[in-house]
Amino acid sequence: MRHGSVRMGVLGLLLLAAGGVSAADVTFTGTVSYSGPYSGDTLFVAVLDTTGSDDAQVLDLVAYEVVSKPISQGYSLTFDNAGVSPTVVVASFLDVDGGGVSDISGADVFGWFPGAAEPVGVSSASSQTGLDFALPEAEIHGTLTFASGQTEAELELSSASDCLGGGFRPPTRKFTDGAYSIVGIYAGSYCLQAFGFGTGAIAICYGDPNCVSPTTISLGPTQVVNGIDLDFNLVPVEGTTWGRLKARYGR
Repeated sequence: MRHGSVRMGVLGLLLLAAGGVSAADVTFTGTVSYSGPYSGDTLFVAVLDTTGSDDAQVLDLVAYEVVSKPISQGYSLTFDNAGVSPTVVVASFLDVDGGGVSDISGADVFGWFPGAAEPVGVSSASSQTGLDFALPEAEIHGTLTFASGQTEAELELSSASDCLGGGFRPPTRKFTDGAYSIVGIYAGSYCLQAFGFGTGAIAICYGDPNCVSPTTISLGPTQVVNGIDLDFNLVPVEGTTWGRLKARYGR
């Protein structure tokens, strides 16, 4: 797939300069690896232009069949760099729940080059080799409690260095309360914010429902942290829209 657009969630952690480069076919190659516990039939690898805050331009996308674990999959991505930002992102995800690229969920293992808490842009000016990275293996689990009349929630994980600024990984959506999981997280420190929708809108944060001083969540490379609970009943419902809520919290 080339030059498509896919909803990827808030991608505000990586601020890319506007502009372009001389037109040329550019090829990125490398290897994606994964040794974690989750399985899927397909590993997707893509190069993304993230100039939009909510949408990523898919410059090339390749699907690879997973035939064995641990995964060590070589990839090759080719795109025309005309009108593309000076730096782009190489990302990959293991499709654990079978939803494909149109539904990347908290159950899927989602990662990016260079395999750290925040992605690093790759120059789009020329072909690149050796863009190797591992998919993340840390996890958080908890319980989500809906308020009366609430029908949906989105959970966003952000690096603590830009707490509540919106994370690169897609949000985790829940349509019922109860247990939730976010798997495939890189080692680092994070803030967790959730947005609830129904009769109104609610925003809460882990450690501080009012999002003034959220508690950071620290994860090792393969660490599993439980008890990250969120209760929407601890804050009042606002009669607002998703757009206003995003604007209020700097989305």
